[in-house]
Amino acid sequence: MKQTRAPKGIFASRTSVSALAIPSLILLSYGLCVPGCAVAQPTETAEALVYSTMPSTNLHSPQMAMDGDPSTYFKSYYNMSDGDDVTIWLSRAIPATSFRVVTGNTDNEDLLTKGFVELSADGEKFTRSAAFNAQGVSEATLANVPVRALRIKLNPRTGLSSLCIREITINSPIKISHAQMGPGRGWHDYTDAPDLAAWATKAERQMEDFWPDTAALLYTNGFITPNKLNVVYRGGPDVTPVAATGGGVMTVNIKWARENPGDTGLTVHEMAHAVQSMSAYNPVWLIEGIADYIRWVRYEPQNFTYGITNKNEWRQPYRVSAAFLGWCEIHYDNRLVTHLNDDIRFGRYKDDLWKKYTGKDGDTLWAEFIAAYNADPKGVLVPPIAPADRPRMLPTVQAGTSAPASLAGLFTTSGFYRDGARFGGNVGFDEGGAAFPAATLGTSVTWKNVRFDLGKADQANVVASRGQKVALKEGKYGSLWLLAAAVEGNQMAQDFVVNYKDGSQQSFAQNVSDWYSPGGFPGESRAVKFEYRVLGDGTKDPRPFYAYSYGFALDKNKEVASVVLPNNPNVKVLAVTVAN
Repeated sequence: MKQTRAPKGIFASRTSVSALAIPSLILLSYGLCVPGCAVAQPTETAEALVYSTMPSTNLHSPQMAMDGDPSTYFKSYYNMSDGDDVTIWLSRAIPATSFRVVTGNTDNEDLLTKGFVELSADGEKFTRSAAFNAQGVSEATLANVPVRALRIKLNPRTGLSSLCIREITINSPIKISHAQMGPGRGWHDYTDAPDLAAWATKAERQMEDFWPDTAALLYTNGFITPNKLNVVYRGGPDVTPVAATGGGVMTVNIKWARENPGDTGLTVHEMAHAVQSMSAYNPVWLIEGIADYIRWVRYEPQNFTYGITNKNEWRQPYRVSAAFLGWCEIHYDNRLVTHLNDDIRFGRYKDDLWKKYTGKDGDTLWAEFIAAYNADPKGVLVPPIAPADRPRMLPTVQAGTSAPASLAGLFTTSGFYRDGARFGGNVGFDEGGAAFPAATLGTSVTWKNVRFDLGKADQANVVASRGQKVALKEGKYGSLWLLAAAVEGNQMAQDFVVNYKDGSQQSFAQNVSDWYSPGGFPGESRAVKFEYRVLGDGTKDPRPFYAYSYGFALDKNKEVASVVLPNNPNVKVLAVTVAN
């Protein structure tokens, strides 16, 4: 039987009843027609999703086949084979009085004359309706025939250099309000193996879930990848041993699927081939490596077993090159696969492109990868933890050892005001008319024995970081502390550099939380909670805001000189202290 269901998340605005756990109600609540249901009455409009197994471009996108404009048309980027099709999927079955499909471009070239249109009342069973004539037109008069889907196909064993569809018109009392591209999905036919229904359903959902991610990873500007793949389950000696994709069709070996019930992810690999949309199957090793990268590195890394030995080399297909690509993206260029797929897609690939994108040739990268793999086979594809994200223990401070630094002369903005004070819209902690309440801060703040001395309220009392050098109290100390917060969201991986008197330096990377949304980053504590913030018009914003302490362990055998703040004015510093 054929398995056809509504695309995920489409036409959801029609939901009117609870449809949990009841598949037929799910379809009905979306306004869709299931086999045996009545055709909807002409009280509303219908929407159309356009599906194509062939790629196209922004200049001739699929929805142009139903935009009502004869000066625009859909055009496939490559040729059309007899396994390809363009399908119109309606949000409901509508009573059609006629249809007309006009092919060819605006110069009446690339006419489809060896093909036909099929109609379906339920989206599952299609019936041939009308062939295309010598003028590239297929049309038929219908007697309110229920139409849920319309499909355009070639005659068997024929081909077309490019499919151009000028306009598809379906006439009905229920008007089609608009057409758009549908989300990528597979259309499964397991007629030859009905026992694989559950396998096919799971595979279809996996493909559907990861199709948009795959299209984004294999993106080319102005290029529209296919959003449909016909999946058939076949058996016999002439069928591919596992699965294969080409010409709009994915073929899955029935015997393999039965013997490997957990291998539904293979369809994600095959779906990647459809999205790749290569002009030629070359280089094979990299095309297959990218498809396995989509499946194993991106879709199901938890199930990825590399199977790499020192005898492998980087130009090997499938899992070997997939792991290599993943490692190179982590350490060199996180868009490497996107770049390489684009080069292959348009016949530009050469091995020296690896050096263009990473700065190193393939052999050098492979040697580094093998060394990393041998050192840590299980963790080779685990991204390194950024310094600012590494957990760390905060230094302990003895009471009375704090030595606050003076920020006088460095203050850039007024970050805290007395309640009721009025101030301009270009000042405040956010330099946008909002500030901390001075009543909560006072003249100093002590947090776990660390004392922060503050500036005076209602005047410049906060430093917007722009790489300023803050002089520290002379002496040897075990820790550096800042009272700070960020605006405009969390500010990640900010560098603070401590200068010692002997000329050496110590750098610290720190994520700084927004004053409204604590991130709980390593090295960060909520030193002060404000129940509100004050606004420039004298009122209060009754939401919680925070100032955070940040602690760093110093080399207590060296005398400190200064700390250099990051060059990011969204990081606001209220106070700096050293302590033991």
